[in-house]
Amino acid sequence: MSKPTVSIITATYNASHILRYAISSVMLSDYSDWELIIVGDCCTDDTEAVVASFAEPRIRFENLPDNSGQQAAPNNHGLTMARGDYVCFLNQDDMYLPCHISSMLEGSLRAPDSILLCRYVDVRPYASESQGAEAAESNLRFHSRGPTSTTTPYQPRQWHIASSWFMPMEIARTAGRWRLEHETFVTPSQDWLFRAWHSGIPVVAVPRLSMIAVCTGGRTQFFHQRRDAVHSYLFERYVSKSDAHAELLAKADAEVVTKRNVARRAVRRLYDASVCELSSRMGIHPNTLEMLLRHGGRGGFIRAWRRGVNLDG
Repeated sequence: MSKPTVSIITATYNASHILRYAISSVMLSDYSDWELIIVGDCCTDDTEAVVASFAEPRIRFENLPDNSGQQAAPNNHGLTMARGDYVCFLNQDDMYLPCHISSMLEGSLRAPDSILLCRYVDVRPYASESQGAEAAESNLRFHSRGPTSTTTPYQPRQWHIASSWFMPMEIARTAGRWRLEHETFVTPSQDWLFRAWHSGIPVVAVPRLSMIAVCTGGRTQFFHQRRDAVHSYLFERYVSKSDAHAELLAKADAEVVTKRNVARRAVRRLYDASVCELSSRMGIHPNTLEMLLRHGGRGGFIRAWRRGVNLDG
């Protein structure tokens, strides 16, 4: 098998009902020189069979013998398997738009030795999943997280999910392994990105919206009841349509910032300019105090997330 240009790594655990949409979104990419490495965190469901059903030689699946309970261990393992010149991550519950890989490669030409962050939209949980998947429309949340322009600096306080990252393979390996949940107060992904940035690796934006994230936290029976209505709706509505990006971008540009958001952002800017800046200079993730107070010790956020989706119950 020839060496691919782009390696995509997906960590997964007993979520084949939504993993199929993540895989399908990669298959619809307008760029074809990729490999998709799917690493199971000791999956016990039909994940292997679902991956095999795509009959795609560019996709590899490996199931770890022990469950770690979060994505750091599978992603670390995926990096040892990756062969591409570039690497990106795709969470099991997220979907790329067809333009994602090509737009990130274009961005890498402008910032060749950097971690790139795409613009994306996420879908927040709503009051009742029984409202119907169309309710997802009213819960679309457009934000930069990557920044909306290459002149906007990386802000550690903001959440930059791993599905929005893209970087040369050399940078990923130079920055080091993902720390496990019990080794950090913040999540393994946000800890990794902060450490990479603090080490001097530039983190810049690709302003094009090219990814959809589905927030699974708070969807209590999302995994146990194998719910996929939201993913199915979004995939058919946006990912599989050729004009998906243009339509989503139009929605993002039309979004109105409320007074409440303006006030919240003013408070955040003040906080960022003082406590967060000092914390960042010391090499401490600026969300550490908040996570400590809200969720307890190291790994507290991940434990709270698992409780929120009833993954352990």
